[in-house]
Amino acid sequence: MGRTFEPRHAQAGGKAVREGDRFARIGTCTGGHCADVYVDQSPGGRRRFCSVTYQNRARVAAFRSRWAAAAD
Repeated sequence: MGRTFEPRHAQAGGKAVREGDRFARIGTCTGGHCADVYVDQSPGGRRRFCSVTYQNRARVAAFRSRWAAAAD
């Protein structure tokens, strides 16, 4: 289930930075069991996840944690 780091991901990120016409930020996904690298092109530079899938998983986990704490 877990994903491992692959050098091709870092190479793709480096290529995107070199070919871009503006400075790009490179980040590593903070999702559990994910080591993907991405180029952050968001306006605020606050991207944390490589895909919407990992973002949704984190949001659902946080929601469930808050819900369980409120039930106590």
